[in-house]
Amino acid sequence: MTVQTVAAPAAAPLLTSGDLIAYFDTLAEAVDRIDPGPSAPGGWEARERLRLGTWVRQAYEHPLSSQVFAHPDAGVARGVRDAMAAALGLRLEVCGNGIRPARPTVDVRATAAVAAVWAVTAQAITQSPRPPRERVVSDAWAVAQEIIAPSGQAYVRARGSW
Repeated sequence: MTVQTVAAPAAAPLLTSGDLIAYFDTLAEAVDRIDPGPSAPGGWEARERLRLGTWVRQAYEHPLSSQVFAHPDAGVARGVRDAMAAALGLRLEVCGNGIRPARPTVDVRATAAVAAVWAVTAQAITQSPRPPRERVVSDAWAVAQEIIAPSGQAYVRARGSW
């Protein structure tokens, strides 16, 4: 009896911090290109939906995404997530029409919304087969929207927004 050994398929090479920075920069550049700015028709909600949807679409289509979300470099990914959350919090503070829930703060909501979008995207990208891209975009926005401005929430007007 002859025993043959078959070599296991080579694992994809681990991504370096430089690879991850370039990956996240590519996603950020795509979002920046489509951003209509604070005067977006439809207000802050339309702008954020467009920004988050573009980010999810770019991540869904990028060839490195399955590697990035399967084995993310904690330092680089955390830095990018924190920067995204800080930017979202600032946009909500400046462009949210002055109406927002009293608690938790805008910064807490922005951090939670970005983390949720990342989690929804990572879960979809690492599935086999992947769910349809537009369903992932819709799911990510629905979760983020509920975190940012939950329905049925009592709102207060921000100080100085009169």
